[in-house]
Amino acid sequence: MSDLLNIGRAAIQANSRALDVVGSNVANADNPDYVRRSLNIGETAAYGATNPLYSNYNGFGTVAVGGITRSSDQFLEAATRQTGASRVSSEVLVQWLDQGEIALANNDVDIGAQLTQLFGSAEELSAVPFEPALRNQFLGDIEATVHRFNQTSLSLGSSVELINGAATQQAQELNSALSELATINQQLRPLRSGTGQHTNLLDRRDAALTVITEKLDVQISFGQNGTADISRNGTSLLTFNAATPVNFIANAGASFDLEIGGAVQAPPANGTLGGLHRSQSSLVNLGNDLNSLAVQFADEVNTWQANGRTDAGAPGAAIVSHGGTAASLAITGLAASDLALASPAGVANGNILAFVDLRTATGTEQGYEKIALGQAQNLLAARSESEAATAFDRATREARNNVSAVDLDREAADLIRLQQSYEASARIIQVARETMQSILAIF
Repeated sequence: MSDLLNIGRAAIQANSRALDVVGSNVANADNPDYVRRSLNIGETAAYGATNPLYSNYNGFGTVAVGGITRSSDQFLEAATRQTGASRVSSEVLVQWLDQGEIALANNDVDIGAQLTQLFGSAEELSAVPFEPALRNQFLGDIEATVHRFNQTSLSLGSSVELINGAATQQAQELNSALSELATINQQLRPLRSGTGQHTNLLDRRDAALTVITEKLDVQISFGQNGTADISRNGTSLLTFNAATPVNFIANAGASFDLEIGGAVQAPPANGTLGGLHRSQSSLVNLGNDLNSLAVQFADEVNTWQANGRTDAGAPGAAIVSHGGTAASLAITGLAASDLALASPAGVANGNILAFVDLRTATGTEQGYEKIALGQAQNLLAARSESEAATAFDRATREARNNVSAVDLDREAADLIRLQQSYEASARIIQVARETMQSILAIF
């Protein structure tokens, strides 16, 4: 009778714990950081003993609970972290390259459109070189072109500075996740594997690892009892509970750097910081190309002006000044009468006709089209990369979720099964009690 009672009692306890695990699964069905749990249930071996008053005695084994198991596959988890990092990196790249596209567009009045209008004004002026209104319009279009260069440069510079701010925030969040993981490591090491607290900490560990890998490309190694160490290019970011912070370094006129332990790291290749670094590098290069084009524009206009003659017969003075950048481009303030529209030979529209001839394959107008086309191609390539990375990440997560995610239909089936098992266990105890009462009733 004692065997039946022990078997029933052990079964009820095991089923009760299993029901608790299923209940936890159901309660966390919408928690993206939760990994499905199951309870390991087995049986103990039969045992024997010698009763000094009677003969040898054999007992039956009872239900044995081996602990809680997380439905996790380490290879799928690693693959999901990798594809997630690639996805966020490409998304960030698209976001900021799109800002570069917006900066070039300049509210649909870009530098290219303004240059086209400038050459149109020059053609009109070449037909009536002494018309004051057309001269003022020509000068106004040069000033508007300068203003477009200024505005585009300012927009690009603002985007570069915003990327610095975003990268600083990402580095701070990365350091917070490293500190969180250090605390988790310290709590994990002394715990017994399979306990509820241990599995909860493993969920928190994986969530911290996801945050870290989605911000920076790092290497992960797992140690005793599920602890995790983090390194990058041989430099340790986290060893057990000792974290080394990642420091952000802004570089004027160039993309930012990351410093770990006093040493500047190689540029990040993945995660949000990788996407931000690639974006900033692209926008910095775009800004440099724009600066070169602005200098070319100023030199072309000033050279054309110097080759002509004013109404007074003097060589033309510079119309545009610059300090080597698009942002420094400025109008010198010449009057319409100071335009050198005539040729040195005295032809009234000789030099303004030469201005129209500046529309060559190597001119400013074509130069801007090449810059705009290059930026559009970069953005298109980034969008294609993002679409591919998103699809790959989706497929990897589906494979991971098939193993790790909570399926409510499955949990409902387990609840029914465990409820029936619980009732059967209770019935065993009831049968043992009734049998004992029947035996006692004989006497």
